[in-house]
Amino acid sequence: MKRYENPGMNEDTLEYDSLADTLAEAGVISSLSEIHGGICGVMCVGGIAAVDRWLDRTMEEWQPQALSGGVADALRGLELNTWRMLSDTEMSFEPLLPGDDEPLDTQVRGLALWCHGFLTGLGFGGMKAPEGTDNSDLDEITHDFAEISRAAVSEEDAEDAEQSGFALAELKEYVRVSVQLVFERFEAQRPDARGDRIH
Repeated sequence: MKRYENPGMNEDTLEYDSLADTLAEAGVISSLSEIHGGICGVMCVGGIAAVDRWLDRTMEEWQPQALSGGVADALRGLELNTWRMLSDTEMSFEPLLPGDDEPLDTQVRGLALWCHGFLTGLGFGGMKAPEGTDNSDLDEITHDFAEISRAAVSEEDAEDAEQSGFALAELKEYVRVSVQLVFERFEAQRPDARGDRIH
């Protein structure tokens, strides 16, 4: 198992703008939110080793020049920070999304892509609901995330930006808490235990 150093990122926060700029400057067209959602989905059910495989496969699909400028290191650092945040008993995890100062449609699109990436990641990680337990909450979360992944801003939403912003904040919180619940649910069956292969 490889060990990665954090490439100059703040370990307590994930800087959306700087990471998005790094990807854009390297010619990566994939959304940072969708990439982070994918990392989280794979991580919840497959652990760190599965995320390594997913990132390797994802980066293989990009043009060679997209891997210049520290993109690979930045994504490995994002992987490490995400693991630490999900493993944090203080529930410090936050999905990596456009900031609140961005236009409403940009924020909604970011959340939609994040949820799409998360569902894709669950599939790549080989999600199989734990046997012998009530999995209705997992079914509800995946259904809700599928709905959110199709979200868009209507004319009515745009006209009442304040109310729409409040509803979006509630959705973000729902996603944040739901991901932590999924991570905890699959803890016992992930191939690698929390943190024992990362330093």
